[in-house]
Amino acid sequence: MFKKNEEFRITGFGPDKFNSSHDYILGSIIAGLELLEYKPSTKGDAKIQEGDNRIFLVHGRDESTKNQAEIFLRELGLEPIVLHRQADEGQTIIEKFEKYSDVGYAIILLTPDDIGFLAENKGKSDEEKNLEYRARQNVIFEFGYFVAKLGRNRVCCLYKEGVTLPNDVSGYIYKKINNSVEEAAFSILKDLKAAGFQVAY
Repeated sequence: MFKKNEEFRITGFGPDKFNSSHDYILGSIIAGLELLEYKPSTKGDAKIQEGDNRIFLVHGRDESTKNQAEIFLRELGLEPIVLHRQADEGQTIIEKFEKYSDVGYAIILLTPDDIGFLAENKGKSDEEKNLEYRARQNVIFEFGYFVAKLGRNRVCCLYKEGVTLPNDVSGYIYKKINNSVEEAAFSILKDLKAAGFQVAY
């Protein structure tokens, strides 16, 4: 690469010398531009912007747990982003989700909203089907989205007893709740503080 203050001299004549010099200088300029454009990934280590207190709340059909989580976050001085409460502005669901997912943290609520079983067990009795209580499909999708976008250290996952947990996020620590989000309050607070959020407690 052509460095600052480095002298470059062309000796000799002819198109070969010109082309060689041209390629050398142009290649150095292109390499320099690529270095200027390169931005190292900061996923998972970026500091929370001052004043940014938005937490995306991913939920299923358990209204009670969703409302508890919203109240809990507001009591901490944070702003819960619940997708269906945001303006549609003529957007598709995925466009709306992408717009409002520009946050520094996400809380996922895995609640037993659906019942499922393997297709191969379709003709069997309920006892033989190994029925599972599962979170809604959109919740699992958004869970994976935020883990990829923010990093695992910026995603807190609460689950209610009985729900089947995703088995492809090995080593992930889920926080169990039975009746109230407050049961995991201390653990959530520690995670939020570690992520750089200024909380009221």
